[in-house]
Amino acid sequence: MRSLETLTLLFLLLTISVFFIDKKRFKFLLLLMATIGSLIAQYFIEGLRWQFAPCVYLLIVMYIIHRLNKNSVKLIYRALVSIWYVIAAALPIIIPVFSLPTPQGNHAVGTEVFHWVDSSKSEWFTPEKLEDYRETMVQFWYPGVLKSKQEPEPYMDYIDLRAVAIAEAGKLPSFLPSHLNLVETNSYKNLQYQSANENIPVVVFSHGLTGSRFLHQSLFEHLASYGYAVVAIDHSYDCNLTVFPNRRTANYRSDITGHPDSIRIRKQQMITRTNDVLFVLDQLEKIQSSKIRSNLNGRLNLQKIALGGHSYGGATAILSAQRDKRIQLCFALDGWINPLPDSIIENGLNVPVMYMGRPSWGDSDYPSNYSKLDNLMRSTRSVKYYLIIKETLHLDYTDVPLYSPIIKYVVDVGNLPSSISVSTVNRLVKGFLDSHLMNKPDEEFRSILSNPLIVNL
Repeated sequence: MRSLETLTLLFLLLTISVFFIDKKRFKFLLLLMATIGSLIAQYFIEGLRWQFAPCVYLLIVMYIIHRLNKNSVKLIYRALVSIWYVIAAALPIIIPVFSLPTPQGNHAVGTEVFHWVDSSKSEWFTPEKLEDYRETMVQFWYPGVLKSKQEPEPYMDYIDLRAVAIAEAGKLPSFLPSHLNLVETNSYKNLQYQSANENIPVVVFSHGLTGSRFLHQSLFEHLASYGYAVVAIDHSYDCNLTVFPNRRTANYRSDITGHPDSIRIRKQQMITRTNDVLFVLDQLEKIQSSKIRSNLNGRLNLQKIALGGHSYGGATAILSAQRDKRIQLCFALDGWINPLPDSIIENGLNVPVMYMGRPSWGDSDYPSNYSKLDNLMRSTRSVKYYLIIKETLHLDYTDVPLYSPIIKYVVDVGNLPSSISVSTVNRLVKGFLDSHLMNKPDEEFRSILSNPLIVNL
């Protein structure tokens, strides 16, 4: 928990103690006011979140009981207040304002956001609209220089819109994710990049179905701090919610659960996603030549481009790497292989590839996923890594394990502590990029691969 949150709960506990054992009204009121003061400080300094609403109501209830029972507090009231405090203290702990891991590289992390329209492509998801062109939101994370005190960027923008979409996806109350705007990142808006000679290698990333560019920020910040520029795409209508300038939105329209022809539809849909990737590669060339204004004008090394993705984004990365020679290597995080065209699986890849994922897809809707992957890896003639990470599930390859210590009881998160799962994924990706995109000595990568958690098939 954050420091003022801890202080508030401590003051509240002291208030309850006096409420139980001390008949003197002065001490109780003094501690009551101290707790209220701490809550007010939270509001202005850290941001007060809904998880502390039970604390506020508990203070009101205790004051009323104290007024009605000046000489002593009945046993039933003591039991009620005690149970209420346990709930009030537990909520901020099990649903915390979590922290992203501190990047270990030498660079500060800068970020900038772009809204791009591909006027050569009609929007696949909106057949009801004529002349509706494909739009994407794209965010960069890159190595920069922090020259003055600057507030880091929030984990998500437009939280009032996104909280509703996230809650609907998980069939949860709309207020539940609203605290995510209080999560600070290690990224700073529009930092300058300073280097005399070195251009930045590029990593383009594609999220999974119902995902977004925000779900992998620990990885993006990790890579950026070590000198990579990460370019993450929000695939409109595949994304949980894409928010364009002026608060226009593209909601998730990809739910075909139970459709008997779902794989064929996903294969068609992947063409749209792949076109997004290739369009972004074209835009990177415009950034490099300064046709699009950016802090990275003239700073990108477009001879060193990697492409990665999670789940459906992993398949997108593989297909895009096959289609475009600008991509030098690719990686898939628990990638969903089934929608890939048969020709890709039969012919394999011509660039280095790394797949990492959970031990089994047997209990999913697509139990044949790994048999498809086996065929793809056998047909790939370039450098390849086929890694299974023990005790992981699908969302261990995102930031989601950081959200709560009990998150594994709610969504597909495995048994590894979040610090281990997130760190393992981040280090593997960096090691792979260092070794096979930048041709750096791979001793560290080899040491990571020797981790007993990892099975190298």
